[in-house]
Amino acid sequence: MMRTFIYALPIALAMSAASASAQEAFPSRPVKFVIPYAPGGGGDLVGRAIAQKMGEVIGQSMVVENRGGAGGMVGTEVVVKSPADGYTLVLTNLALMAISPNMVKKPPFDAVKDLAAIGGVAQSENVLTAGLGAPFNDARSLVAYAKANPDKLSYASSGVGSFGHLLGEILRGTAGAQMVHVPFKTSAQAFPDVIEGRVSMVFDSVSSSVVQIRANKVKPIAILSTRRSPLLPNVSTFAEEGFPEVTIRFWTGLHGPANMPPPVVQRLSDTLIKSLAA
Repeated sequence: MMRTFIYALPIALAMSAASASAQEAFPSRPVKFVIPYAPGGGGDLVGRAIAQKMGEVIGQSMVVENRGGAGGMVGTEVVVKSPADGYTLVLTNLALMAISPNMVKKPPFDAVKDLAAIGGVAQSENVLTAGLGAPFNDARSLVAYAKANPDKLSYASSGVGSFGHLLGEILRGTAGAQMVHVPFKTSAQAFPDVIEGRVSMVFDSVSSSVVQIRANKVKPIAILSTRRSPLLPNVSTFAEEGFPEVTIRFWTGLHGPANMPPPVVQRLSDTLIKSLAA
């Protein structure tokens, strides 16, 4: 018994040291950074910026992979089914975690149980913009026109169950404004149709929409937040226009598969914090 113990002890210590070394070495290879939306939208822009900075901070490449579809659930399911080793991450948001899974009878994953939170990335205001030829310029005139012309207005979003889809339904239900929903793969892809007048309006983040607004290709109707955006200080909120229910703030976060080793989660969280600070 004594001889067995003497020989086994160095082996156990070596295995423990190897395990610790493996954890300390994370990451020893590139990390896949899944953006569960098509390229070009606000989420894609934010995700790529964060991935690039995190790669610089952590010392390994963050390889961005766009996996769009089903309001973000397709790409997120890929991450959920990946090994829980920290080498596959997904950019998440309010729509993906709380809206899209409730739009289907059998969601492909449990947003709470199947994903591990790494940290928050950003909160952002959203804005409703319309084509320059739209017969309204603010929330009040929009609602009045929609009530007088049922189903003549259409609004674009980045897909069924997306944040933009929810915003349109909130506006429709609150103000009684009848509008037709037109889903796109990303809200960015909807702008050409809004500019040309094929679709009346589009919901998107202020940071993404402001480029089109400043180029005088679309006009802002109202901000969907508790306060005005510093990027569009002259644009009223829906609350200011008499529709306080049409107020919601969009958040973006970073998750990985459930059951990742705590040291790995901590390393990724610290890296995210440093990246955001930079």
